[in-house]
Amino acid sequence: MKKKLIRFLSITFILQLFVVSNLLAQDTTNLTSDELFTQARNIPKEKANYPKIISTLKLALEKSPDYADIRLFLGRVYTWNDNLDSARYQFNQVLSKEPTNIEAYSAIFDVEYWNENYRRALDHANQGLLYDPNSSELLIKKAKALNAMKDSRQALAVLRSYNKQNPGQDTVKNYYQMLRNENAKNLIDLSYEYVYFDKRFDDPWHYTSLDYTRNTSLGSITGRLMYSNRFREDGLQGEIEAYPSISKGIYAYVGAGYSQSDIFPRFRAGVSLYFSLPKSFDAETGFRYLDFNPSKTYIYVLALGKYTGNFYFNLKSYLSPDVDIFSHSYTFSARYYFSDRYNFIGAQIGAGISPDDRARNIMGEGNLSTYKFGLNYSRDIIKNFTIAATGLWFYEEYRTGLWGNQIGVGVSLIKRF
Repeated sequence: MKKKLIRFLSITFILQLFVVSNLLAQDTTNLTSDELFTQARNIPKEKANYPKIISTLKLALEKSPDYADIRLFLGRVYTWNDNLDSARYQFNQVLSKEPTNIEAYSAIFDVEYWNENYRRALDHANQGLLYDPNSSELLIKKAKALNAMKDSRQALAVLRSYNKQNPGQDTVKNYYQMLRNENAKNLIDLSYEYVYFDKRFDDPWHYTSLDYTRNTSLGSITGRLMYSNRFREDGLQGEIEAYPSISKGIYAYVGAGYSQSDIFPRFRAGVSLYFSLPKSFDAETGFRYLDFNPSKTYIYVLALGKYTGNFYFNLKSYLSPDVDIFSHSYTFSARYYFSDRYNFIGAQIGAGISPDDRARNIMGEGNLSTYKFGLNYSRDIIKNFTIAATGLWFYEEYRTGLWGNQIGVGVSLIKRF
């Protein structure tokens, strides 16, 4: 009796499901293309819902194959879902019937631009501008593609020409100004740091540097002159650094410095390769060389970074086979960017002193321990003029078993032009 009852209830449940699904299907079938379009747009734009949105839009297109807005929205959802070929197909279908549809050119531009196909993206922007030369949306997109292709001069020229003819168009004007600031060719950085010791040394250290950086088509080049007063002695060091682009997703750091003063390394050099990795990761590998005469030290660099939203996290280590104060340095840093790379707040925590910390590179007494914590802040106060502040606290073992505090505060004035 129980088995018969269970069988009866199961059959009843299945029949109910069949009837309900049939009714739902009939309800969907009876909807107009506009109603289906509205239904699809009201579904939350989350990845788990993309298949449902796509199926609803496909049903709407069966009713109205030439409904451009539905096809464009379907292409957008395909783009978000990484179905790039399907997205291109939908946008091209619209353009084949409506070759003057500016929204379609804008949408297919986004597919190529977001996937770093900048030449294709530029072609789509140019094609759309043939039909509407005054489309501010496509002009900005064209400038974005040119800028991504390292042709910032042409990108600025396109926007400058439009601004002259349309002085009241704030969207283009604002993007032009942002692009101009971003592509400033020259940078001057004047920095000062004061370092206080509670036990290790009686006198504070003073450190000043003047940098000039020039951005070129191959990468940036920096010349630096540094002055320091340590141990009641004055010293100068000169440096040159470059960040050449090697290939797509790879660039390098090359640097060298020389000093005749004993408070600086006699000679320093460094090379690193930086790699852009999937999922917004990046990595660095390289080495540093310090010559304190007669002591010479080779240090190897390894780092891994990750962008997520406006945050950037980085873990960097300096390792040396020699027993030296720079041998084992580890730093974890985090930054939150308000807008561009000149506007941020950050923090760092770690152990050891890195060979890239010029203010603290001195001959050490063996492999002693150091722990550190720091904060930094950088902000544009007027157009292309940045003020940056840093604070660093070190708890250091300056002799075996003897510990002291070291506090550094610094300020930088940066002008881009």
